[in-house]
Amino acid sequence: MFNFVTAMPELILRDKHRIYYCYHNFTETGVIQTPTEFGNLSRLSNNSIVHDIFMDYYGNVVVKMENNIMFYFKINIRDAIKLHLWTNSTMKSLILLNSSGQIFLIYVFENGTLYPREYPLKLESLSVNFNINEKCPYVAFHNNIFSIFYFLDKGQNLSIWTQIVYPENMGLYIVVESYGPNILQEKDQTHYEIALGYCTKTMTVTFFQNINYEAVDDYFKLQHQNTGLVLVQVRPNEYARACPIAQKVFQIAVGCDSNKFITVKGSNEKCLFYRSYLRNQTSKNLRVKYNWKKYGCPLRLDFGEKFHPLLQLYDNNGYVEDVEVNFIVWEIHGRNDYSFNNTMKKSGCLNEAQTWKSMTELNKHLPLEEAWGPENYKHCFSYAIGKPGDLNQPYEIINKSNYNHLVWPEDHSGMYVFRVKILDPNYSFCNLTTVFAIETFGMIPSPSGYLVAAFLFVLMLLFFSILVLSYFHYMRIYKQQIYEPINRYERKQKTN
Repeated sequence: MFNFVTAMPELILRDKHRIYYCYHNFTETGVIQTPTEFGNLSRLSNNSIVHDIFMDYYGNVVVKMENNIMFYFKINIRDAIKLHLWTNSTMKSLILLNSSGQIFLIYVFENGTLYPREYPLKLESLSVNFNINEKCPYVAFHNNIFSIFYFLDKGQNLSIWTQIVYPENMGLYIVVESYGPNILQEKDQTHYEIALGYCTKTMTVTFFQNINYEAVDDYFKLQHQNTGLVLVQVRPNEYARACPIAQKVFQIAVGCDSNKFITVKGSNEKCLFYRSYLRNQTSKNLRVKYNWKKYGCPLRLDFGEKFHPLLQLYDNNGYVEDVEVNFIVWEIHGRNDYSFNNTMKKSGCLNEAQTWKSMTELNKHLPLEEAWGPENYKHCFSYAIGKPGDLNQPYEIINKSNYNHLVWPEDHSGMYVFRVKILDPNYSFCNLTTVFAIETFGMIPSPSGYLVAAFLFVLMLLFFSILVLSYFHYMRIYKQQIYEPINRYERKQKTN
């Protein structure tokens, strides 16, 4: 029965008595040797069998037998040495690594309690290596690889440097090996320096992609073919068990970093959208509830004030950069009573540019948010792309430098909730979107014709009612002032 363990590009396997290795991309295989017994660890440990194999990030490998005798070697080393006895043969134990990289022996007592004890692997290995007079072929091996995991998105590159110092005429050099899908290109540069009998070699390696995703036949397939996980190993071409750090291994994930997001730099409980200003006009006005918690406070703009959205990219560490590439916006509730100040001609188009109208007509089977995106974007700055048309139409694509602004209607105010999508196919593997809201003010929304007619009718009815009442009121006053005094005078004469 075989068990295997690997945290490196190399593979270590074991059975009950021996350790097997596969080095250098499986080009070198064999049995880990010992000074005697041809690699049979059981014969060197009182016929005990292999209990566990421990491997750390730096390539140290410890083989623990069931009777607690331990053997030590490093990755890419083909022979093991026996470590000093640390625990008696009857104690049950296992090897663990804590979060800070420190090795512990965990003792298990008969009453079920556990007792951790720090194990100084570095001191133990130096002690046994000193006894066999083994030396490291180089003096120092440095690098700037401080993480074991890196993300690489479109348009990005990753540069590392590594340095080795060794006695002159040893002929050492640095090896950089990649494992996994062939999706990255490499460019390296080496600097040499010799002084006081020592040679210093410094190598700089840059990993990058050079693929154009624009106007391809199958955008998503090409993305899938060029994403994946690449394992990189940096090591000297020669080393020994006595070397403190023999290699460095890290991973490069090429694809979308889910921690990335974009924002726009920068109420009423319900917002009213009039049906005459909707993209798909309905039989009545649309009333929606504005989600303050989700969208945040809307930006309040005078209806005569243009607005140019400035996108910013963030990740877990905070602000990354201003987004300079093309993006598009659309009103999520269907409003279309806004426009853009730039025309296609003013933007430099040679053929008619893509618009929401043309893309939704072309992709009627898709939802609005999927009708236009980086997968089908084509620019308008070449006679070979697109077709001639009316270049006086609004140019609906925005970026940081084209000064294309959103403009608002001047006969009414309103609330707009926009969604933004990155349009440039060479910017990111992520589908980067965000939402922002604009509230325009400066004019009271125009009432409907029915409301105006009803108001005028009530006003005229009130006017005529007052007029009629006034007529009867003044007639009564006139009667009192004219007819009643004459009647009183006539009655008075008759009395006399």
